Amino acid sequence: MSSPDRINRCTEVRVSFRKHLAAMPSLMAVATALMLAPQIAKAEGAAKAEDASGAEIIVTARKREEDIQSVPASIQVLSGSDLQEFGKVTFEDLQFETPGLYMENYETRATITMRGIGTQVPGSGAAVAAHINGIYMPSTASSLGWMFDVGQIEVLKGPQGTLYGRNATGGAININTRRPGNEFDFGAKLEYGSENTVRAYAGLDAPLGGDWAVRIAGTLTRADGRIINVATSKRIAGNEFTGVRLTLTGKAGPIDVDLFAQYTNETGGVGELIALSSAGKPLYGWNKGYYDNPSTPVGERDHYLVGLTLSGELGEGYSWRSVTGYTDYNEPRSQLDVNPLPQPVQVVISLPQYAEQLSQELQLAYEGDKANWVFGGLYMDAKEGETRRVDIVPVVNGLLDSATDNTVKTFAVFGDLNYNLTDQLRANVGLRYNRDRVRNRFAGSGPADSQSFDLSSTQSQLTGRVGLDYTTAGGTMIYASASKGFQSGYNTTGFAVDGTPQPATVKPETLYAYEVGVKSTLPDSNGFLNVAGYYYDYRDMQVQVGGIPLLPDGSPDPAGVPFYTVLNAGKATIWGFEASLSNFRLSDNLRLDLSAGYLNTSFDEYITLDDTTAQPVDYSGNTLPRAPKFQGTAALTVDKVEVGPGEASMRVEYQYRSKAFDKADNIFILQSTGLVNALVKYDIGDWSLQASARNLTNQRYFAFYDGRNFAPPGQFRTWSLGLSYRY
Repeated sequence: MSSPDRINRCTEVRVSFRKHLAAMPSLMAVATALMLAPQIAKAEGAAKAEDASGAEIIVTARKREEDIQSVPASIQVLSGSDLQEFGKVTFEDLQFETPGLYMENYETRATITMRGIGTQVPGSGAAVAAHINGIYMPSTASSLGWMFDVGQIEVLKGPQGTLYGRNATGGAININTRRPGNEFDFGAKLEYGSENTVRAYAGLDAPLGGDWAVRIAGTLTRADGRIINVATSKRIAGNEFTGVRLTLTGKAGPIDVDLFAQYTNETGGVGELIALSSAGKPLYGWNKGYYDNPSTPVGERDHYLVGLTLSGELGEGYSWRSVTGYTDYNEPRSQLDVNPLPQPVQVVISLPQYAEQLSQELQLAYEGDKANWVFGGLYMDAKEGETRRVDIVPVVNGLLDSATDNTVKTFAVFGDLNYNLTDQLRANVGLRYNRDRVRNRFAGSGPADSQSFDLSSTQSQLTGRVGLDYTTAGGTMIYASASKGFQSGYNTTGFAVDGTPQPATVKPETLYAYEVGVKSTLPDSNGFLNVAGYYYDYRDMQVQVGGIPLLPDGSPDPAGVPFYTVLNAGKATIWGFEASLSNFRLSDNLRLDLSAGYLNTSFDEYITLDDTTAQPVDYSGNTLPRAPKFQGTAALTVDKVEVGPGEASMRVEYQYRSKAFDKADNIFILQSTGLVNALVKYDIGDWSLQASARNLTNQRYFAFYDGRNFAPPGQFRTWSLGLSYRY
């Protein structure tokens, strides 16, 4: 390109940039005008959403394939390739991608909330359901696993009880892996980065003849530990992750077959705790703790997962689907030093655990001019438990030794109907009956906890949703919905205020949710602007109070008597709004993506017991745990820029999350966090070079902090260099 041509081209880019930038303040006004304008012409339906490559964004939130802009609900789609390029390969990484999502790693299990709704009792059942290719993950520990060869991730916000059951009170996260293509395809990638991280990945698509094809994908990661043990001056064990998956698709006569099987193994990555002073500040530094028993935390996790989906057409709009899943999660080794200070009192926890589940779902669906519906049934048999040992050395070994086994047998029937009242107005109705047979067994064998119980109960619940959506002639969708979600009650161990062992019985919690939203396409199809507002009435939230008594410096009090139990809080109110601007082009080579949310939560009624004094306290008016008021992401992407024989691209993103509280007492603050991430790529032929960095400013923050003398640090500044090849 000659110099004059380059000057003209740069002038055109600047003019285009200014034109698009000037339009930004009026985007909301344009969307509002589209909603309110009188509609004369027949609506053509909501405009189809496309990603940056021009591919249509299809989701399966309602158990069928639909364009994301045609679904009257808050859904955020995350690209698997985008996450992988930034090195966001763990489930925890998703929380900064999605406004409203918050995740903590407690011991070796996840505590997840969505819009303030979620499990408040560490280690209990999930309130944000996680699925891989439609198979529910029964254990919160398995929710902390690594992800690989992901096609896309769908984050569904708000109660999803109609289609996803009792464990989706706050929402659902659907991880859809890559499927085999119709042509031979091979891709591989090798990365090296900070903390001596080496990551290798390879995936192969191979047609097998006829309609059959197979995909084989695998990944391997090795990384040094990031925390230094002050006692030995050595790093604690790092992460080692191995994952392999086989996916087979084809057609056996009139039946479509989709089979996948995967195995993952992870060692390390647990017990990454740093020592804190009595003021909650790092005692040795943000990457140092004192580990003397064990000197290196031990953790290993194995996960097997198999899923088989069979489907077929019955003619005249009718179809059927069968989804069978089996998952086996095992954590054979787990030992943590949870008092990383050189003190005469050591606290060592060992908690091997397991989870096993078999599920079978059947669906009958219909798609017609006036109505679309799906009717189905689910049977699920899930088991999980752990063998826990708690040593307070040298005071009492085996102080809280116990064995826990929980089983849930679920039977459910559900239906979801979308009916066109007019060409533009549609009614959406869903109903689900869920019956759980719950058995909770506990056997204490330590001197402080010798209780045992074996309690069973049967719980039934009817949940549903009702809503309307209206699509204008211009393709803007306006929707409103009301829904109900619930979380089953259960039986658990506990101690009375005087230290007497006493099991606790917890009632189910319920959520009544109301949401309104707008999904719109910007002028000239230049991106999509979606807005949603919601109001939640949250009742009988399950919360844990008490714990092992602590000294003023946050260390365990050897003379204290353990006290803890699980209770139902009274009532809570939650409201907020979210907005997203996606795939907005400032110029041919410059794209802007924004997402943001505001969340307001408060306990209306909550009289409980203080964690340390066991005296009655009133937390009414306090903010719910893990519910930051503000959260959002802004990303600027420069793509398809010709540089020499190839094309260059760059993406810079800023992710912000305001402060939050770890507990209902609102004493311990999780500080606000702002992360800057950057990615640079250069593609030439079949090869691609990339460099990425996360948390460029190296902001220091805690993943969680509840007042004890330790806490896990959040994301450190990391970098990686990668080379990939695709044939």
